[in-house]
Amino acid sequence: MTSIYSPGSPIFLPNGARIFNRLIEYLRKQYVHYGFQEVITPTIYKKALWAKSGHLENYADDMFTVTSTSPSRADVTEAGEVDEYGLKPMNCPGHCLIFAAQKRSYRDLPIRYADFSPLHRNEISGALSGLTRVRRFHQDDGHIFCRPNQIEDEISKTLEFIRRVYKDFRLGSYRLKLSTRPENYMGSLEDWEHAEGSLKRALDTSGEPWTLNEGDGAFYGPKIDVILKDSDGKEHQTATIQLDFQLPKRFELEYQAPAPELEAKGETTTDPELLAVSGPVRPVMVHRAVLGSAERMFALLTEHFNGKWPFWLNPRQGIVLTVNDSEPVLQFARKTQRVLLGTDSADVHVSPSGLAVDLDDSARSLSLKIREAKTKGYGMIIVVGPKDVANGTVAVDATGGFQTGDKPALKNLVMAPEELLQFMKAKFRSTITLHIAAMDPTEPAPENVPGYIAAARRHGIPLRQSAPIRRGPMPLQLPILEHLRTKRVILASASPRRKALLNQLGLDNVEIFPSDKPEDVEKGKITPEEYVAETARRKILHVYEQALRQQEEDEKKKEIERPADPALVISADTVIATRSGRILEKPRDEQDHIRMLKQLRDTRVHRVLTAVCVLAPKDNLAHPGYELETHVEDTEVYFAQAKDGLPDDVIEAYVKTREGADKAGGYAIQGVGGMVLVEKIEGSVDNVIGLPVRKTLQLAEKVIFKQGIDDDDIGSDEEDDEDEEPYRD
Repeated sequence: MTSIYSPGSPIFLPNGARIFNRLIEYLRKQYVHYGFQEVITPTIYKKALWAKSGHLENYADDMFTVTSTSPSRADVTEAGEVDEYGLKPMNCPGHCLIFAAQKRSYRDLPIRYADFSPLHRNEISGALSGLTRVRRFHQDDGHIFCRPNQIEDEISKTLEFIRRVYKDFRLGSYRLKLSTRPENYMGSLEDWEHAEGSLKRALDTSGEPWTLNEGDGAFYGPKIDVILKDSDGKEHQTATIQLDFQLPKRFELEYQAPAPELEAKGETTTDPELLAVSGPVRPVMVHRAVLGSAERMFALLTEHFNGKWPFWLNPRQGIVLTVNDSEPVLQFARKTQRVLLGTDSADVHVSPSGLAVDLDDSARSLSLKIREAKTKGYGMIIVVGPKDVANGTVAVDATGGFQTGDKPALKNLVMAPEELLQFMKAKFRSTITLHIAAMDPTEPAPENVPGYIAAARRHGIPLRQSAPIRRGPMPLQLPILEHLRTKRVILASASPRRKALLNQLGLDNVEIFPSDKPEDVEKGKITPEEYVAETARRKILHVYEQALRQQEEDEKKKEIERPADPALVISADTVIATRSGRILEKPRDEQDHIRMLKQLRDTRVHRVLTAVCVLAPKDNLAHPGYELETHVEDTEVYFAQAKDGLPDDVIEAYVKTREGADKAGGYAIQGVGGMVLVEKIEGSVDNVIGLPVRKTLQLAEKVIFKQGIDDDDIGSDEEDDEDEEPYRD
């Protein structure tokens, strides 16, 4: 909101403050990667400072003057005049004071300061407009003090910083504009030519298109501006990079360096005589802001997301709704909110979760409260009713906090409040589909990332996080799981992700038996579905035989006590089929892998078929042998294409680094589904990265508890509607 008592100064309400603070937190985490140190500087300075910096001469009309209304408290100059102050319109003079406060060596540079202090500029009242043109605002202001030979590198790093942030926010394309020497410039022509040349070379090196805007630079140096369009097509200047030779002169900034004359020219030498002489050298100052005005960026993001904020920025991440107003329901709902906020502890030293979770315990119908919550854009809707109180769980609709492709799996989650807290915190830390690895301080620094990530960033490709393993309704206290947790279970797979899926269901006792059975099924004579089912069946039988043979050998050697017979063996296999029905061959080597991924990219739409098999010994001794069931699921995968920004070198770097790839020479399905290659997935996400868990449990239940019963006797799969809540009761 705004007030007539402070025009041009936005007032942020609680939800706005949440978003504003998240933007600042995001940048603070980025600063760790780019070497910035945050400082806090005064809001007002004596006018003598602004005279020293040149702002009083060149910027006075845009500044606010501050005076004391009490003569007895006013500061007086040596001449006996009342000292006036000015509200700061920018942070650069204050940062110059910090640099000048101590002696500096060339080894200390570059020094990078960042500052989020509020700034004030006396804009004409008729020009004020919402959040885009204000008088009080916050810049993500930064200043770099560097050596002359570091200029181009620092400009390049700043351009990369801007590129990364704007790709994270998916604000679309922007244009770069180089503004050169204005008529009222300060300093020498030689300095300006040097500065403009450095910016042009850095822009050329960046590979980004840029245009020249002659005569529109700042009075102290040339600048690069980032120009963004809003939803109405209106252009806004956001980020800026400005090169400044003048303020270091006015503030007499210097650092000590050997061969000072060559150092000042940006040149180096190995001559020991020249290096033996040290002297003062003037640093170069780079002004930079990545978001520009945080208020203006706030406005652009508000229009861009149109109420559908990504989960990490959403001021309404979750809301707890009550089914009725009975006291047990109200008490459990309030406890759930406290758990999610991280305040459900008598220990005041326990840190809050940082999540934004509201509570609606009004005496209205649940359907009305759900509609209202969806309209307001809540990321997760959490429902508490009498059954939930009895079970110690809550029902969660998490579709508002995730992408469209995940939604069918996230409508009817059931979990304890403590589990939901971890679920939401994991979502907050993960990507918002933007690349929020930026929110995670454990992400490797830009120079240490794997090759395919570096290649993707270089091309501006947004990285996709691995698709989440479907956790299913929780807690899963099913007869089949209670049975398997006390039995011997073998997984015929080399995939750690597949084991992780079963571990999440409490099957921590799963043994891994990789199968080396050759896949010698003739592809040309059967359909892809029949092929993947047959390979999975062969794998599971081979592993079962291995397990029995191992038992016999161990018993003969008397080395260990004979293990129990396997109660269940689980196997899965995956193939990729083209639209014509042809099964793609698994790559034999690195080049073959690259060729296959390029083919997938250039033909875009393919099917990923996953077959899951379960096998168990028959309980009825009159019918010796085993029960074996197989199920095949189909997922459509849309690969990003070259024209959409997936060039050859990203694929090559991906295969070479082997991140997320199947080390056994498979399809790298985990990487395909989770990283940079896939544009969209339609179908069960489980199929792309592991086992269809729900189907596995149904098949396991059948072969163990319902041996010999036909499908018609136990119901068909069509009865399992996604909107139902399987296993909840």
